[in-house]
Amino acid sequence: MGDYKQRFSFDQYDARGCYVSLQNTCADIQATHYYPPALAKVLNEFAVAAVLLKDSIKIEAALTLQLRSEGAIGLLMADCLEDGRVRAICEYDQEATLPTEMALDELPGAVMAITIMPVEGERYQSIVPVERAGLAACLERYFERSEQLPSRFTFFASGNSAVGVSLLALPQQREANVQQAALSFEHLSTLLASLTAEEALSLSGEQALNRLFHADECRLYETQTVEFGCECSEQRSLAALRALGHDELLDLIEENHKDELATVSVDCHFCFRRIN
Repeated sequence: MGDYKQRFSFDQYDARGCYVSLQNTCADIQATHYYPPALAKVLNEFAVAAVLLKDSIKIEAALTLQLRSEGAIGLLMADCLEDGRVRAICEYDQEATLPTEMALDELPGAVMAITIMPVEGERYQSIVPVERAGLAACLERYFERSEQLPSRFTFFASGNSAVGVSLLALPQQREANVQQAALSFEHLSTLLASLTAEEALSLSGEQALNRLFHADECRLYETQTVEFGCECSEQRSLAALRALGHDELLDLIEENHKDELATVSVDCHFCFRRIN
């Protein structure tokens, strides 16, 4: 089926969700840089999470999920652009010894943020507390605080593929009883927690969701294609060069002249495209 996302909802519960599968996109992300296995896995989780988070908002916008820290891993970032294309990158000290299992809450000075850039209107940013080891738990804590509604996220990632599922509680409409609504969401959460890595990475979204929620009137919607993509362009590269300032740009031209280079080039860190 390629890379895709598939929304789902429930006829009898106030909840909805999204299932995202990225294989080619993760392979493209990993092809641009070398990342150690544990770092590659987390970066793929960030890519899936960016798609899920963008799907959760109602406006047309691009979304960035990023984490900065003061240690060997300086930056983890994933973008889901307005048209649904995805890109991700990590900046880390290649001389450092990284752990074989990543715990986000152990990264020194870690700060995570979600930035939404609407097609119309001002961008805005929300801080995600880094209080848990895993990305899923951090995002659940964020939704609990910002939306005052429970959520569940689950991720399964390897070096070259990733699957993510979101389950979001909605304001009560179908269920009038508050306690019953909470029990219903807990029921769905328990079912989602039963999804295994083997199932997630081998089944289609439709197969996995039908297996999980076959008795709960789960409504599946049409899949939407997701793919790797970037925003780099000649115009953006020229803007970046102008931002250097007159003196620094002259120094760069002089340095290139010493190296017998005829042009000044700008390399995109996301896709490695070179613009002269």
